[in-house]
Amino acid sequence: MTGAPSGGSGDESDPAYLLGTNRRLLAEVQALSSRIAAVNEIATAMNRTLDLEEILRIVGRQAKWLLDFEHFSVCLLRDGVCRRVVTLFGPAEGSSGIELGGDDAISRAVRTGQPQLVRDAPVGGFLASFASQAILPLGSEHGVIGTANFAAHAAHAYSIEDIRIGYLLALQLAAALRNAERFEELAHLNARLKEEKARSDRLMLNILPGPIAAELMRTGRVAPVHFASASVLFTDFTDFTRRTEELAPSELVSELDECFSFFDEVMRRHGLEKLKTIGDSYMCVGGIPVPDPKHAVNSVRAALEIRDFVRARSASKPSGAGWDIRIGIHTGPLLAGIIGRAKFSYDVWGDTVNMASRMETSALPGTVNISAETHALVQQHFDCEHRGKIEVKGKGPVDMFVVHGASVHLSE
Repeated sequence: MTGAPSGGSGDESDPAYLLGTNRRLLAEVQALSSRIAAVNEIATAMNRTLDLEEILRIVGRQAKWLLDFEHFSVCLLRDGVCRRVVTLFGPAEGSSGIELGGDDAISRAVRTGQPQLVRDAPVGGFLASFASQAILPLGSEHGVIGTANFAAHAAHAYSIEDIRIGYLLALQLAAALRNAERFEELAHLNARLKEEKARSDRLMLNILPGPIAAELMRTGRVAPVHFASASVLFTDFTDFTRRTEELAPSELVSELDECFSFFDEVMRRHGLEKLKTIGDSYMCVGGIPVPDPKHAVNSVRAALEIRDFVRARSASKPSGAGWDIRIGIHTGPLLAGIIGRAKFSYDVWGDTVNMASRMETSALPGTVNISAETHALVQQHFDCEHRGKIEVKGKGPVDMFVVHGASVHLSE
């Protein structure tokens, strides 16, 4: 300040002059302290949120305590390009984007990373209608991520002191924006992780029974479980090898897909667990992984539905073009669990499985063949015919029964 205070001589030994100078300096210090306190208040408010829009609203509301402005905006950069301009006060200038690379104040701030003070009559560029501009770069460890832009119509509206205070605000705003961006990235990653986990869970449930999949995801392993009684069902299409020679591969796969898709739905409705398909053979079990006292009845009901479906489907095709099926069921104890590590498979083991397979291979085409053990559990619900003792490899003569259909007691 070159002029003497009003009423003073300008002599540094003059008490009035010294008093005026002290008062001026004290006022400047108080003003500076107030502005720094305002910056700290804004920083505290911004640090309470990680939401980008809320951060910008806070700055827009409270920046008026730091600088006088008729326009206040923030330019947000990504990969060196202004992707978004947010006007926080005053009229929006131009389009939503800013072309960088010229000699305007914003381009210089982005290029140099230094604040830009425009005192009078800028030429061209964003905010060209404002004579005074204070452009503050928002820096990060990876470079400039944006600019805070203050503008006023009057020339020489901003001083170096304004730039210093604005720079303090820019440091706090840049830190808040970086935190918000990282939070958004983290939220995006978490969303992707949840999506991938849900996808993985769906795939797991397509491969394994629900309770088994849940235990595997929870503990990483599934202990084998012994079941005192379960019913194993096998199906197999007759003359399948000959059919493979008559049909094109795509047609053969389509035929199997149609049949097995229907079988899957039957399993779902009757509470059976599909285990696998091998070629044209389909295997499922009733009573696992959750024990069910009605597993034998449900298995026979499912077998009859499959038999009737294949019969009706075959009748709808030209003579000789339809398929026939054999179905076998045996009931007994077995062990169930997970095998494999790279590709999980829920499977069952025991003599019950072998005997069920023998029931299928011993069945007549188009029939449901069951063992004496299964018959003992379902005879009151179905019309069954004793076939007598039939020789089974490794077992000798074994009693077998063919199931013709449901009896009147099935609905009870």
